Amino acid sequence: MATQGIFNGSLLVVKIGGVAVAHSTSCSLSVSTDLPDATTKDSGGWAAQIQGLRSWSVTTDGLAVIESAAAGVNVEDLFSSVSSRTDVTLTFSTFVSGDKIWTGTAAVESLDFTGDMESPATYSASFTGTGALVMTTNA
Repeated sequence: MATQGIFNGSLLVVKIGGVAVAHSTSCSLSVSTDLPDATTKDSGGWAAQIQGLRSWSVTTDGLAVIESAAAGVNVEDLFSSVSSRTDVTLTFSTFVSGDKIWTGTAAVESLDFTGDMESPATYSASFTGTGALVMTTNA
């Protein structure tokens, strides 16, 4: 049954190649449209734009895991994608049946690995879409 109304953000998950990014604490999807200026003297003093290029990106943050035997995509896996310049198939959803799921191919734009004193090590990863982002319904 699809998620209804306001829901707990813990349901949103980023998956790479169908596997969840391990120990995520937050994630976000951003979709934007470039709006090139189309203002002319006929615009009556009002700015006008046309729909231009669309783009999308995903970020996720979490507790860092580097062992390759860990369940889920970890810092080692993300670094391997950066190192080999390999795009990933990324999905963003609650993965609840009937909810929307966004899927696309993306490049790992950045990977931050942080260790503060007496705190868990953390990571932050940013992905930039390399083509269309497709929205479907999770079966």
